Amino acid sequence: MRLLKDALPLAGDKVLYVFYDFETTQITRYRDPAKLHVRNLVRVHQFSSQCEDEEDGIDCVLCGRRKHSFWQDSVG
Repeated sequence: MRLLKDALPLAGDKVLYVFYDFETTQITRYRDPAKLHVRNLVRVHQFSSQCEDEEDGIDCVLCGRRKHSFWQDSVG
């Protein structure tokens, strides 16, 4: 991916990066032959400009808990 701009905003220590991933299943019929993507796992990883060099398991004073997972059983 390329950046929208050539430079980051001049926010100093107030920059927050958020990355996310959706895991889905395709077992629910939508219409023939299409199937509906049902999300069953969402993972979010965030870090600020203050904690970007820290280990993953360490929470940040500025952005708090850095990893989040949301799980839902898929319906068949």
